[in-house]
Amino acid sequence: MILERVYELALPRLKGKKIREVRVGLGLMTVELDDGSLGVTYVLRKETVDGCSLLPQGGKLVGMPAQEIAEWALQGNNVISSAMGLAVLNSVAEFEKLEQVENADGSDAAFSVEIKPTDTVGVIGHIGPIIFNLKDKVQNLLVFERGENLPGGVYPESKEPELLPECQVVFVSSTSLINRTLESVLGYCNGTRDVVMVGSSTPLYPQAFRGTGVTMLSGTRWLPEYRDSILTGISQCAGVRQLIRYAQKISVRV
Repeated sequence: MILERVYELALPRLKGKKIREVRVGLGLMTVELDDGSLGVTYVLRKETVDGCSLLPQGGKLVGMPAQEIAEWALQGNNVISSAMGLAVLNSVAEFEKLEQVENADGSDAAFSVEIKPTDTVGVIGHIGPIIFNLKDKVQNLLVFERGENLPGGVYPESKEPELLPECQVVFVSSTSLINRTLESVLGYCNGTRDVVMVGSSTPLYPQAFRGTGVTMLSGTRWLPEYRDSILTGISQCAGVRQLIRYAQKISVRV
């Protein structure tokens, strides 16, 4: 399981660290460790269940061992605790050792994978910037989303086994780690040339993804010097578009 690999890689950097602050908004959550490290993940509020998403530890998170919270990512009790555990894992990634992909034209490095006009491209999750950049540039753009009453042109999750094998490139929202759907998605990408993990929830641990079919990770490093703005923004229901100026986007090959 990919999250177990991430956890094992993160474990040496978690030991002895504690939680300094936690903020959970409507779209994002952040966890700050006592060394100033920040991790941010998405809140899948449409997948929360009343009552089940409430944390028994609520109000007592500050001061808890970071390793204990990180383990929640593996337990998968609900999407809130899973996301919080992933935020802790994301906060201690070895950003300084990553070999970043950079596009000469300054465009998002997530698009440095080869995309041909004849390609069929899949997008797991309604990822606006990806869809906007790819529409009318590829032969087929297949967007998949969970839930009911989906907008026109968006396929339900149940169509993934049928349609994903037709895709040459697939962009996957990293929230698939939170709701435990990533492994099944990767299993459908039989003939895929590239699989790109995207979004602020992406754990930047390329070693954890080797041999899985994922070829690029496109995530975010949240800068501690802006911690007040990040914490306040998330508490006041800001989204990535409003807060990305306090972060560094990072893409790395697996």
